[in-house]
Amino acid sequence: MKAFALLSYLALVGCATGYQPQSFTGGYSDFLQAPDVATITYRGNGYTDVLRVVEMAALHCCDVTLQHGYRYCVLVGAGDLSRTSSFTTPGYAYTSGSAFGTYGGGFANVYGSTSTTYSPPMTHTFYKPAFVLTIKMGNDAAALAPLGVVINGIKAQPKDAAFVGASLRQHLGIQQ
Repeated sequence: MKAFALLSYLALVGCATGYQPQSFTGGYSDFLQAPDVATITYRGNGYTDVLRVVEMAALHCCDVTLQHGYRYCVLVGAGDLSRTSSFTTPGYAYTSGSAFGTYGGGFANVYGSTSTTYSPPMTHTFYKPAFVLTIKMGNDAAALAPLGVVINGIKAQPKDAAFVGASLRQHLGIQQ
C-alpha cells in the first residue's frame, strides 16, 4: 500500500499546470465582454504554485491583448477563485504470525509469534489556485491609465503586452 502511494505521488509530482487551455490539470479560458474588454480565468491544480498561476494568467492577458490587435492592457477587475479540496485514504492493519510445535515425552510445546502493522487513515489536502482577471485593451496607454483597478493600495497601470509577454515567457520557460 505504501509503495502504491509513493508511486502515485511520484507520478503526479510532474503534473503542475502548464500554460495551456483549460483541461483536467488546469489552464486558461477567456472570453470578450466587449471588443476591447476580456475576462481571463486561469486555474492551477494542487501541484501548481500560486505565483506561477498569477504569472501565467498575466501572460494570457498579454496574449489575448495581442491576438485582438491591441498593444496595451490594464487590469480593471480581479477575483480569487481558489479552492481547497481533500481526500482521506483508509487506514489498515496487517497481522502475520507463525507457530511451531514439538512433541516428546508425552508433552507438546507450541511456540508462536505475531506481528501487526497499523497505518492510520491519512487526509491529503490540496490548494488549487485560480484567478479571474478582467482587462481593458487599447493602443493608447494614457487613455487606459485612469481605468486600472486598485489592489492592496496599488493602482494597476497599463502594460505593453508584447514586452511583458516576452518577459513572462522567458521567466516561465514557455516557448512561443
